[in-house]
Amino acid sequence: MRIAFVGAYGNGKTTLTTELSERLGLERVHGSAMRDPAGGTPKALEETNEPELIQLAVRRFTERAVDEARLQDGFLSDGSALHEWVYSKVRLAVGRYPEPSVTLADVHASTSPYEEVVDQLALLGKEHATANYDVVIHCPVEFPLPEGVDPISERFRTLSDELMLEIVKTLDVPLHIVTGALEERIEQVLKIAGLPQTA
Repeated sequence: MRIAFVGAYGNGKTTLTTELSERLGLERVHGSAMRDPAGGTPKALEETNEPELIQLAVRRFTERAVDEARLQDGFLSDGSALHEWVYSKVRLAVGRYPEPSVTLADVHASTSPYEEVVDQLALLGKEHATANYDVVIHCPVEFPLPEGVDPISERFRTLSDELMLEIVKTLDVPLHIVTGALEERIEQVLKIAGLPQTA
């Protein structure tokens, strides 16, 4: 199967897909870290300006699409072809640390030339996801970010999750939500995929 795991930063996608990859023998797909934009001084994602952010989003989308295309027998996508759009859209609209009162409607109300470009990437992501994913599995926010880990705020994470679900629901791809501890999530994924349950 070709399974995409979606959810905001820190929602457990990497832990889940790493364990499932070992158990199922399916390769994990993920883009490189979004940092060091080409043509400039190396820098962290948090330090990039708007054009650099878009460049990194395109790079990561391309890497993911190429890796998924070569795995015709199936894969586990840690993230999805829509992740870079979601991160970029929310960051451009409300920044990395939006106020707790900011809503998803505020995200859509804000427009700029950069957001319009990023929204075009969403169209590519949707097209790719519809053609290349058999199922999408959402890992929701169930626990806070670890202490000392603050590349984004909790509000940014919530807005990202809401926006991801909103766009995934427009795809012609089955969507499932898995919750609970790691083993519980694994059992749910195996059931969704029609695979034997673990002992």
